[in-house]
Amino acid sequence: MTRITYQWLFAYLEQLGFVDTSPSDFERVFEHQERDILLAFSLLDDRSVDRPVRAADFVSVEFRLQQEGLLSGTLNDAELRQSKS
Repeated sequence: MTRITYQWLFAYLEQLGFVDTSPSDFERVFEHQERDILLAFSLLDDRSVDRPVRAADFVSVEFRLQQEGLLSGTLNDAELRQSKS
């Protein structure tokens, strides 16, 4: 479904103004205080390995960002724009 990885997604969320408030390496939490958004991810494997984003996480994050006006288009579009610059 996607070539987007968790490391890219987490860096992108920080660019959008999210703050990493993760309680551990296995529970990643990002908070956007201005918009009152909380995104949580459960990572059950080695954090040092950059894994592709699971389909459920991808769809959930993309939908929420679009609904909040933080993303126009898709996450794949955003990744493609960044890779070209």
